[in-house]
Amino acid sequence: MLPSVNVVNVWRSISSIVQSQFVRNVATVATGVFAAQVISLAFTPFLTRLYGPEAFGVVAAFVAVLTILNPTVTLGFSTAIVLPPNEEGAMAVARLSMFSTALMAPAAFVFIWVFEAHLARWTSLDSIPFILYLIPISLVFTALLAVAEQLAIREGLFKARAISKVSSTLLINIGKLAAGIFAPSGLVLIAITVVGFLINYFVLLARVPRREVFEVKRWVGARGVLEAAKTHRDFAFYRLPQSVINAAALGLPMLLLAAFFGAGTAGQYSLTSLVLGAPVMLLGKSVSDVFYPKITREISQRKQGAKKLLVRATIVSLLLAVGLFGPLAVVAPYLFPVVFGAEWIQAGLYAQWVAIWMAGVIASRPSVAAYPALGLQKHLLFYEVVVTAARVVALYMGARYWDDLTAIAAFSVINALGYFALIGLAFMRLRQP
Repeated sequence: MLPSVNVVNVWRSISSIVQSQFVRNVATVATGVFAAQVISLAFTPFLTRLYGPEAFGVVAAFVAVLTILNPTVTLGFSTAIVLPPNEEGAMAVARLSMFSTALMAPAAFVFIWVFEAHLARWTSLDSIPFILYLIPISLVFTALLAVAEQLAIREGLFKARAISKVSSTLLINIGKLAAGIFAPSGLVLIAITVVGFLINYFVLLARVPRREVFEVKRWVGARGVLEAAKTHRDFAFYRLPQSVINAAALGLPMLLLAAFFGAGTAGQYSLTSLVLGAPVMLLGKSVSDVFYPKITREISQRKQGAKKLLVRATIVSLLLAVGLFGPLAVVAPYLFPVVFGAEWIQAGLYAQWVAIWMAGVIASRPSVAAYPALGLQKHLLFYEVVVTAARVVALYMGARYWDDLTAIAAFSVINALGYFALIGLAFMRLRQP
């Protein structure tokens, strides 16, 4: 009888997990992200044949610079919107985020003005360097979107956020396809990418209920800003540098490949990132967005419950990562030329190594989501400094003394090892009394 009792208990545990609000929220977010990624991937075989590696490489290098600067625009405070216990506290953090944007966007303009020649050379935009001045405008758009998304997460509006993501992704890809038919160029892709942030923002506001927290006028002002900055200063001191360093490390392959081997090689890598990044966006971000507030509450109440929750989430994430990226790593060199065109074979070779790295990203998402509540912001910053130094050395040495594939392979292995180290650090902290 004992085995049957065990089976019953296991079945009840599985049923309770499946029926939990957490799993339903993850499923909602995952469905939206999945649909958005399916739309993007469905358009990609047509876009790769219209634009080609050179155009993809130019826009990828532009986005790499934007990605590096993007975490600085709200000084990391937008991520803290979900933490305050009341609505007014959340509004104060939103106002703090927009105040930071008002300071940092002009600073980005000055940065680009000073380093325009260098940035244009690194991004292969020598012929159209003026396009770099779209970056400060993009930062404002992404800041508005970040505040709106974090408020939607706080309010539990996962369905509205998912629908807005799908709708905006469809509109943006239709724009890329239409423009590619008549005027395919990297410049066009960059312009549509910038406008896309604003489209995503407006579509999200159109989908959320008419609540006061989503009134943009409440995001402007000084009330509670100083107190919010003091309360959540660890996001600026630790999370912001960590985010910038991590973004720089992720954008570095694009910039170095463009600088060493040209925009075409950067374009090949950008396709690899797009295709393999789709499962990461689907599972990693979905789990992280829903898991973040839940693990924060668990840690503040009882650490034993938090440990069980983190163990379960990590095991599931690891199994999903292996199941997704294992087969993809094997077939990628043969699949990419068939799906995206014969000139994209190098992207498939990159995918074999990038798959190892992406598996580590998904497996580590629950642990990284727990870091703020575990008080590990400072450790995360130290980790990023050390791992990024290793990333830079591996990527630069591979590109400088060997070839592009060796550089990507070394970079991917270092990334994978780093993400699994993050998992270990989170569990070490939870084991402490």
